[in-house]
Amino acid sequence: MKIDVTEILKTPGAGMSFEVEGDVRSPEEPEGSQVMGAFVVRGVATSIGIGVYVDAHATGTVELTCSRCLGSFTKKMELDSEAEFFENPDERLKEDPQEVEVFPLKNGVCDLSEMVRHEILLNLPMKPLCSHDCKGLCPVCGANLNEGDCGCDRSDSGVTVFGRKLLSALNESERGKKNGRS
Repeated sequence: MKIDVTEILKTPGAGMSFEVEGDVRSPEEPEGSQVMGAFVVRGVATSIGIGVYVDAHATGTVELTCSRCLGSFTKKMELDSEAEFFENPDERLKEDPQEVEVFPLKNGVCDLSEMVRHEILLNLPMKPLCSHDCKGLCPVCGANLNEGDCGCDRSDSGVTVFGRKLLSALNESERGKKNGRS
């Protein structure tokens, strides 16, 4: 997802609109992690003399794992993003810390993939849910309750395996005190 800004780079204030579509998946992204598909990015690139300011709107979908039922689902995302692109972004940050993200400008080309990927990560839900009424997994057998009731006896709902072991240990301790042991 690259845009060539060489036409406007030397003229501060000059701008150009753009629309690009492409994959924003990182080459270093391990297999099995969330898959980010093609995104469409529309916006305006404006020369600021020593670099380029980009204001963009991106749309696309990401694949997430539900935090309740562990099922995969896709979520549509619409993101607004702004960034600055410089030939030497590290030197620019030392001179003047920016309020917007700074990315490298290579040979007059802005690669928007990292900017969009960064914005996606900032906007992912902390606890993704496939639906608001997701029933999750059975705490006894682990069956997906969205697919139907598993028939397990969940009468001590709320008590976890750790909680049962703790209660059992406490009961044994109490019995030991009653029998003269401490």
